[in-house]
Amino acid sequence: MIQKSRKTYEKKEKISFNTWKKSFKIFNYIKPYKWIYILGLITLLISSVSSIIFPYLLGGLLGVEDQEKGSQFSLMDFNNINSLFALLLILFIIQSIASFFRIYLFGIVTENSLRDIREIVFRKLIGKNITFYDNNKVGELQSRVSSDVSLLTETFNTTLAEFLRQILTIIFGILFIMFISWKLSLIMLAIVPVVAISAVFFGKFIKKISKQAQDQSANSNIVLLESLNGIRNVKSMVNEVFEFNRFKKSTDKLNTLGKTNAIWRGLFAGFIILVMFGSIIFVIWNGMKMVNSNTLTNAEFFQFLLYTVMIAASFGGISSLIGNIQKAVGATERLLEIINSEIEIDIESATIQKTPIFKKSIEFKNVSFHYPNRSDLEILKNINLKIPIGKQTAIVGGSGAGKSTLAQILLRFYEPTNGEILIDNKNYLNYNLSNYRSNISLVPQEIFLFGGSIYENIAYGDVTANEKAVNEAAKMANINEFTDRFEDGMETLVGDRGVQLSGGQKQRIAIARAILRNPSLLILDEATSALDNRTENIVQDALSKLLKNRTSIVIAHRLTTLKDAENILVLSNGEFIENGTHQSLISKKGIYYNLYHSQNKSVDN
Repeated sequence: MIQKSRKTYEKKEKISFNTWKKSFKIFNYIKPYKWIYILGLITLLISSVSSIIFPYLLGGLLGVEDQEKGSQFSLMDFNNINSLFALLLILFIIQSIASFFRIYLFGIVTENSLRDIREIVFRKLIGKNITFYDNNKVGELQSRVSSDVSLLTETFNTTLAEFLRQILTIIFGILFIMFISWKLSLIMLAIVPVVAISAVFFGKFIKKISKQAQDQSANSNIVLLESLNGIRNVKSMVNEVFEFNRFKKSTDKLNTLGKTNAIWRGLFAGFIILVMFGSIIFVIWNGMKMVNSNTLTNAEFFQFLLYTVMIAASFGGISSLIGNIQKAVGATERLLEIINSEIEIDIESATIQKTPIFKKSIEFKNVSFHYPNRSDLEILKNINLKIPIGKQTAIVGGSGAGKSTLAQILLRFYEPTNGEILIDNKNYLNYNLSNYRSNISLVPQEIFLFGGSIYENIAYGDVTANEKAVNEAAKMANINEFTDRFEDGMETLVGDRGVQLSGGQKQRIAIARAILRNPSLLILDEATSALDNRTENIVQDALSKLLKNRTSIVIAHRLTTLKDAENILVLSNGEFIENGTHQSLISKKGIYYNLYHSQNKSVDN
């Protein structure tokens, strides 16, 4: 399974022409800073030209004849050691200043552009609908925001500038060596491409073997991890020998691949030493012959050698830079997928002006629903339902009956596949989504808390609320019962996802959050099912304050908590088959009666 996912990922990394074309759109985010970028390109050109002139001056310095004592100094005298030294010093000063401004200016453009990209990507992600998150893993999305943007940081900051510099170095370098000696240049240019192409193919083959070794290493680690995580099962089934043999088989494969990789890396190193240095010796041999025949001066020969080394280094650097650019193109494509995709809430233009709704009626008309990726399984079937305003409606039923799905449809996480939902005699899809959801509060079974303080997590219910309102909500939810025991009180940090709090404490924070939100419609989805009796009583006390005179839908597993509900709806296989008060449903001796009896072993009369 791991290998399959790796292969899929590798397929995605193959860059088509169309992908390259699309990726150029990322430069739109540089446009606001284009003049700074152009200035950076000018400093890049100055820096590159300075680098190109350096071998010419250094070669002249190494090949210049000894000067007579007292010879007159002239800055432009290329046969004078002092002149060449002064010119090199000036060149270094120019190059250092140009390099500083190149890095500084590109850094400004990069940081500003990537800040804009990060913000728009997060804005798009936070504005996506729930279906998007059903189809995409959060870890992968996090990678797009962090890893892919970091890859673009390196590309904009370093890779592109270095790539342009290497291209300029190759072009100007070839022009200079052709000017120095076209004959020797042709010899060099006939050898270098062959060596470079051979090295690239050799390198790709070794990379392929290395990739196989990495995959096998991952498989070996999976065997190790599974065996140790399931150590109780391993020992209870006496499968220690089986697991060891499984691990040994994996490590043997890794060992074979490692040895093969070592052989080819050794051959590659030998190839580079033999061919690359052999080529250099061949060029030097031809150059020395030309020096001896007086068709090339010592200075020109040194200049030629320095330019040859520079060109070869640039060719070598470009291959790795192209690999980095390809990775950046892949990262760009993934980011642009998010940037160009549709959203349900546009953060830029979203304004929440809470206009009260759920004032007259909530009505389901012939509502059916199936999840987008499971069209063969209908969760709700032709539901017709009226929920009374200002009263408590309870929904009960077995696991998988569709209770939580009903709540998610009401929140507009999903839309009905058939039928319509009317809120105050108006199709609920016609309400502004932000305003619509601002009138609803959900208290789920699994409470998610952010990694701040208790106070901050309560205030999340209404980020505009003042301290007095937050503390009042906390008091109504009986939060003081445990915060008074904490040294930092309401400022106590809850830890990652609320790990430092108990289930009941997290539930009460969620209730306080809902109280602060003061919703028109409250949905409780199994809010007390995971609590012990004592904690449930405390939470129920907090809930009673929240439910008073409020339109609410209570989805509950423990039927004893629903005795006071004005209306109880029994859902089975996506259809409502019973409704009434607790006593009336007990007297019917139907599904509700059986559910209640199975939980309590005795029936209320």
